[in-house]
Amino acid sequence: MKGYSCHYRNGFDTQGLWVEVEVEKELGFTSKKDIEEYGIDNFTKKCVERIRKFSGIITEQSKRLGQWMDWDNSYYTHTDENISGIWSFLKKCHTNGWITQSYRPMPWCPRCGTSLSEHEMSGSYKEIEHTAVFVRLPLLEREWDILVWTTTPWTLSANVALAVHPEIEYCLVKCVGNEKPLVLARSALKTLKTKGEVLHTIKGSDLEGLHYETCFPDLTVQKGIDHKIVLWDMVTADEGSGVVHIAPGCGAEDYQLGQSLGLPAICPIDESGSFMENYDWLTACKASEAAPLVFSKLKEQGKLYKTHEYRHSYPVCWRCKTEVLFRLVREWYIKTDEIRPKLLEAASKVKWEPEYIGKRMQDWLINMGDWNISRKRYYGLPLPFYPCENCGRLTVVGSKEELIELGGQKAEELPELHRPWIDEISIICPECGCKVSRVHEVGDVWLDAGVVPFTTLGYFNDKEKWKKYYPAEWITEMREQVRLWFYSLLFMSVTFEGKAPYERVLAYNSVVAEDGTKFSKTGFMIKFDEAAEKLGADTIRYLFAAANVTTDVRFGFNLGEEARRKLLSFWNIYVFFMTYAMLEKPDLNESIEPESLDVTDRWLLARTDEFLNAVTGYMDSYKTAEVIKVFETYIDDVSN
Repeated sequence: MKGYSCHYRNGFDTQGLWVEVEVEKELGFTSKKDIEEYGIDNFTKKCVERIRKFSGIITEQSKRLGQWMDWDNSYYTHTDENISGIWSFLKKCHTNGWITQSYRPMPWCPRCGTSLSEHEMSGSYKEIEHTAVFVRLPLLEREWDILVWTTTPWTLSANVALAVHPEIEYCLVKCVGNEKPLVLARSALKTLKTKGEVLHTIKGSDLEGLHYETCFPDLTVQKGIDHKIVLWDMVTADEGSGVVHIAPGCGAEDYQLGQSLGLPAICPIDESGSFMENYDWLTACKASEAAPLVFSKLKEQGKLYKTHEYRHSYPVCWRCKTEVLFRLVREWYIKTDEIRPKLLEAASKVKWEPEYIGKRMQDWLINMGDWNISRKRYYGLPLPFYPCENCGRLTVVGSKEELIELGGQKAEELPELHRPWIDEISIICPECGCKVSRVHEVGDVWLDAGVVPFTTLGYFNDKEKWKKYYPAEWITEMREQVRLWFYSLLFMSVTFEGKAPYERVLAYNSVVAEDGTKFSKTGFMIKFDEAAEKLGADTIRYLFAAANVTTDVRFGFNLGEEARRKLLSFWNIYVFFMTYAMLEKPDLNESIEPESLDVTDRWLLARTDEFLNAVTGYMDSYKTAEVIKVFETYIDDVSN
C-alpha cells in the first residue's frame, strides 16, 4: 500500500511425524508393524493424500480470513525441490566434517518407534504420577545394605553402578526390625519407614569402590559386570536417598558418566518399548507396564524397601503424547561445537521482540547439543547417506542430479524422492567402486522448515532473485520456535551464508480461551468456520492485531462481540459520510484552505493527520497493538 514489493507466497509443512500419526489414526494403526504390512508405498500415498486435502481446506479458510497470498503458487516441503535443497545443506555439513553417527541414549517414543531430538523435547514435559521405589542392596565388603531410589523402576534391569556425591554426609542407620544397617544420605533420613539409630556418619568419598549385589543378578545381561559405587558430583540428596542407580543405556547423564568411567551400557528395550529376549521374566513386557513385576521380584529377593507415588515433570512425545522412554540407539547427528560461535554472533545482530527472546535464543545456542537429524520412520526427507561397508567411506549425495550420476538410470526414473522408492536405489562408491545402499532413516522435519528460504526463493538456481529477498526484514512465530523454526533457519543460513536469515524477529505468546485456559483438540475448541460465521473475518483479525505480544492472545465470542462493536463505530462513520457528505458530490481532490473551514473541520483534519502519523510509526515498527489503541481513540473522537 506504500509502493513496496513483498513476497506473498504461502507454504505448507507436509512431511514427518505430525502427518504420519494422523494417517495412522485414520487407518486404525497402532504400531509401525501395521504400516509395513499395509505397505510403505501405500502409506506414503495416504500421507500425500491427507496433506492435499487439508492444505486445500486451510487455503480456503485463509482466503476467508483475508490473507493476501499467491495461493495458486503455494510451496510444499515434501517436493523434490525442497528435499534436494536439504541434501545440499547436509552435503555442506559433511564437507565441514559435521556429520557423525554415534550411540547415545535418546528420548524414544515407543508408539512411534523413533527417537526425538533435543529441540522437540523442550516444552513436551507434563506433570505425571509414577510409582517410585526404594531398594536396599547388599554391600559385599560390609555387613550393610545401601538404600537406592529411582522413579523409573524398569531401568533397574540395566543397572551397572551406584553413584554417591563425594562431599555429601551419609549415615549408617540401624532400623527397627532390620538385621543389617542401612546407608543413605543424612538429609534423606525422613524417607525411612521407621525411625532408626544413626550408628555413625561417613562422607560419600568413603564409599567409593565398594561392591554391591545388583537388583537382578540372575539376568543374563548382568553376568560379568563389576557392580561398584562410583563418585559423581551431580548426585543430590534433595529427594530420594542420595544414592543414584546408574544405567548408562537408559539416560543421557548416566551415559556421559559411564563413558567417563568406562562403565558398560545396557539397553534392555526394543523400539516398541518392550524388553528384549535375554531378560528372562521381563522378556516382552512393556517398560511402561513393568513396575509391578519389578516390585514383585525385588520383594522375592528381600530387596524391596518401599514404594510411593511420585508426581514429577516427565516428557511425552510431542505428537502422539505417549510417555517417552530413554533408549540407547545409533543415530545421525550434525555436530554443533564448530558452528556454535558463528550462530551466537549471527543471533546477536538480530533485533528480537520482546528483547528477552534474544536472550532465550542465546541460552539455547550455548546449551544445545549436537542436532539429532535421523528418525526411524517412513514419510519424510530421506537422508542421503550412503556408507560403504567395503572401504568405510560415507557418501552424502547433495542433489537429485548427483544421485542420478552415482545411481544410474534407475535413479533417473524415480517417481519421487521418498521411501520406499528411493530405498531401491544403490550408488557406486566413488572410493572403491562397490555398490552402496542408502541408510533407511528419514530426517528431522525442522530441516524441512529451515531450508525453505533457500529452496523457494531461488538460492540454488536463481541467485539474483534470491538476493532480493535475503535476509528477511521481519518474521514472526510463537516463542517455542526459538528452538525450532527460528533455530533451524539460523543454522542453515549461517551454514550457507555465514549470517542470520532475518533482521527482526517478533515472538508472540499462545492463543487461549477468554478465561485464559488452553484450547484443546480433544477438549474445548472454537473452529475457524464457526468463528468466521458468527463474528466475521474482520473481527478475528482485529482481536489478533489488538493483542499485546508479551501476553497470551485471548479469543472467544464475547471478546469478538466487543471488537465487532468497535468496528461498527468505524462503519457508522463511513455510512454517515456516504449518506450526508456525498449528497452534494464534492470534488475530493479540490484543495481547500484550512482558514476557510470552521473550527470543527480544522480539528478533524488535524486529528486525522495526527492519527495517520502515529499509525505509520507503529506500523513501521510492527506494533499492531498500538495501532489498534490509537485507532479506537480516533474513531471515538471522530464519531462524537
